[in-house]
Amino acid sequence: MPARRKRLTKPEVIALISDLTSQGDISEELLYGFAEKINGGPFTTPKPKKPKSMTMAAARKAVLSQFSCTTVPELRKNKTFSMAMTGEKISFKSKDDWMKLYRRWVGVPAEERTKEGATCINGIDVLENFRPWHVFGLDSSTATKEDVKKAYNSLAKVHHPDYGGDPRVMERLTKMKDSILGLM
Repeated sequence: MPARRKRLTKPEVIALISDLTSQGDISEELLYGFAEKINGGPFTTPKPKKPKSMTMAAARKAVLSQFSCTTVPELRKNKTFSMAMTGEKISFKSKDDWMKLYRRWVGVPAEERTKEGATCINGIDVLENFRPWHVFGLDSSTATKEDVKKAYNSLAKVHHPDYGGDPRVMERLTKMKDSILGLM
């Protein structure tokens, strides 16, 4: 159990303030020192919280909702879903199956938005997730064709194989650019 810090009394705080103001110009260092004294010691930096891993139930619920369905049999009968998934086999039994559907139809799970590595751009692994707007750092409602081309060229300068990048990443970036420009 951590030791309790001694709380300062009002006269002690007033004395500290008087001491600071008598030193002339008050710098940030002095104020920080004052705050540490009031705090009873140095400040700690809180550890960032890791996002919780998405559960299979949450992924299933989000995918079903995306297609306005409430059950898996209803989803299987959904014409839009059936047409989009033609030729693909999905068992709907494992978390991996639901996560693939979630990534494809809903978005990138929170725990996968801060990835780092050679195949990651803006926290997204471009080989796992096809999220061009996020990868390019653009807003789909305001971006122009020129914005898309500029973002693509900027990323190509880093990820093109001629600059030491991964050819798979460059191929994926080109597909992302083409898909965005095809919709504009």
